[in-house]
Parts: sequence; C-alpha cells; structure tokens
Amino acid sequence: MTTKKPVTAWKDDTPGPGRRAELTVEQNQAVTDRWEAARAAHKGLDAAVEAVEQALRDTHGAKLEGKQHRLMGLKAFRRKVALQLDDRVPLDKILRTVRDLNRYTLTFVPDSYTEGVRHTYALLHERGYAIVPGTEQNTWEDPVHKAFRAVWQLPDGGIRFEIAFHTPDSYWVKTENQLLYDLYRESRLRPLDTEPEETGAESHEEAAKIIQHERYGKVPVKGNK
Repeated sequence: MTTKKPVTAWKDDTPGPGRRAELTVEQNQAVTDRWEAARAAHKGLDAAVEAVEQALRDTHGAKLEGKQHRLMGLKAFRRKVALQLDDRVPLDKILRTVRDLNRYTLTFVPDSYTEGVRHTYALLHERGYAIVPGTEQNTWEDPVHKAFRAVWQLPDGGIRFEIAFHTPDSYWVKTENQLLYDLYRESRLRPLDTEPEETGAESHEEAAKIIQHERYGKVPVKGNK
C-alpha cells in the first residue's frame, strides 16, 4: 500500500525573468486536488472526443491532435493559479472557472471545417455535454492565434474541458508558433502596474506577432461547407 506524498508549499523554480509564482500549503492542496480531479476525468473525456473523431474522420477529415497535451501539467497549473492569485483573483473562482485543465484539439479539412464543428456540437450534446455559457471564442481574425474554441461540461456542472478547432494548416502554424506565442504573452505575466524591465522586451513581442502573422498568411481560408 502506497501513501501519497504530503502536499507542501510550492514555489516556481523556473529560471529567467518575470514574476516568481508561489502557493501556500493550503492553496497548493486545493490546486492539487483540482488537478487530480481533472486527471481522473480525462479517460472518460478521451472517449467522448475520440468518438467524435471516429464519427467525422471519413466525412470531414477529423483528426484529434496533440493528445500528449490533453491534460495540463500540474506544475503549469500551479504557476497559472499562482499568477492569477498575484493579480488578486480569488482562489475559489480560479478553480471553479478553469477551462483548459482538460483540453483537446480537433482539426477538420478547410472545406468541411464549419460543418465539422457543427457536427461536433451535435455529437457532444447527444452524450449529455453542454456548452459553458460565454466560453465560445472565435479568433480566426486574430493575427497571431487563429482557431475557434469552446468549453463543455456535464449538466451537473462537473469537470469542464476545452476543444480548440483548427484546420490542419492552422494547427501546424499554431504548433510552430508556440514559442513565439509564449513570448507574445509574456506581458501578461508581469505585474499589472509595472512596465517591462528592459526596453527590448516590447520589440521582441512585436517581432513575435509579425512572424506569426506572416505564417498565418499562408494558411488556406477555412470553408463554410
């Protein structure tokens, strides 16, 4: 019989500039419990999303991508929560509204993209999942991160999970751009009332945006069929 390692206070040991994230024992316990619940749920969620992929593979070119990222890592979740706490967001709100602990990516060929998304909605509704109000995001006009995403949950308000909908090309660009996208988001990791410590940071972020936009310019427009 194995005993779980006791939860202690946590401090981010990631090197480099930016805020240092940390959690108290009580905060870390709540965060760890929430993550464990997400991990316990992911097998059932895998089955639901894989069923969508199988049902729409031949008709809409559906493909489930990035399976290794379907559960956010515990360290990444701890850091995400700690930074929001530093921005004075209440812990219970963070844990209640987190949307991407369980996350999936489905791609559809451009000519079938819109219908593929619609059919995904229908198939998930048949399994009892409902859209979380206010979570649908269409960023296809965004120059640096093109996709459509939405969050589902069971009617009992249990574990939420996010699906990002891409075309094969936009997913490829998103994957290539990930490091640049993280750089672009660095400004969000600074305290809200401070400016970048180095003037070069802003120009690096601007360069990241330009490169990502240029890559997306080569992506075929998704269809409406």
